[in-house]
Amino acid sequence: PVSALIGIAFAMLQWYVVAKVPVPSHAGAGGGGGGEGSKQGRDVRGEEEEGEEDGMDYLLVEARCAEIQRAISIGATSFLLTEYKYLAAFTVAFAAVIFVFLGSAERFSARPSPCAYDPSRECRPALANAAFSPVAFLLGAATSVMSGYLGMRVATFANARTALEARHGVGRAFAAAFRSGAAMGFLLASSALLVLYAAVNLFGLYYGDDWGGLYESITGYGLGGSSVALFGRVGGGIYTKAAD
Repeated sequence: PVSALIGIAFAMLQWYVVAKVPVPSHAGAGGGGGGEGSKQGRDVRGEEEEGEEDGMDYLLVEARCAEIQRAISIGATSFLLTEYKYLAAFTVAFAAVIFVFLGSAERFSARPSPCAYDPSRECRPALANAAFSPVAFLLGAATSVMSGYLGMRVATFANARTALEARHGVGRAFAAAFRSGAAMGFLLASSALLVLYAAVNLFGLYYGDDWGGLYESITGYGLGGSSVALFGRVGGGIYTKAAD
């Protein structure tokens, strides 16, 4: 858990550095009269074509970036929420399938059985594995859903800031993009590790020294995370191609 907390703290630090790049709010970008704003926009575009930039140019560029960023964020969030509605039904149905298949292997027996690694010892019944594995699967799916949402929020948060930093050179743009990627990577990996640590310890309260049964049931965590990630990768890829 210490490494997970350190990773989350590092991600927050990178997020803070990226957030220091100023991007005006959408309200500020849309304020003022429509006719005057259009006139200023035309004047600025003419000046940009001549290679001139002044303070007003920067303000309008930042306002336009904020407007585009807001549109991308709204579209991405709407896509995720729609996709997650279908994923919720899938995960619940698949968790039920896991319970049925694992439980039926031993006819839903609730009696302790000899341990595979030591037949002289008794381990938890097969019904326990059938019950805990779907719980681990749902935890993994929930963690993957959370990771996908946080990743999308970080990406849409940083895109306009990276574009604005590019006005001052490739180095600053790369630094903003790299820091946002680091924030997303460390945040997702650390949160997954933290949830896994909590799940192992909570399951361990029941399993005790039955490590075989504990880790057999906890494998559902990886299955849930990878299943949702698969849908997110395929669905997200189709969405981004349509957005492009």
